[in-house]
Amino acid sequence: MNKLLIVWKSENDIDIDNFITPFAVNSVKQKWFDHVEILIWGASTHKILTDDNAKDKVKLIVDAGVTAYACKYCADQVGASELLELLGVTVVYTGVYLSDKLKDPEYEVITL
Repeated sequence: MNKLLIVWKSENDIDIDNFITPFAVNSVKQKWFDHVEILIWGASTHKILTDDNAKDKVKLIVDAGVTAYACKYCADQVGASELLELLGVTVVYTGVYLSDKLKDPEYEVITL
């Protein structure tokens, strides 16, 4: 099985609009990978909290069938946990989760 994890840490609109969102969505729609996950981490958490475009992109990603996670530590620090959950994101502590994916040969992990 070929799996993809996108670690989304960028708050840059160009990255969000022109790479993260279309690549995540098309990876599912075009079946480039058997399973696609996204991890919202770091500065992207604050961006989603404060920017309607970023919120819309999260909804688009989730609605496309991408499994979405967010770092609970990051989200709690900026007060975004509740919003992320409302957007369909699973908010959990992600240290072990990310470490396991990095070690798993079935996963391709990219960070933006």
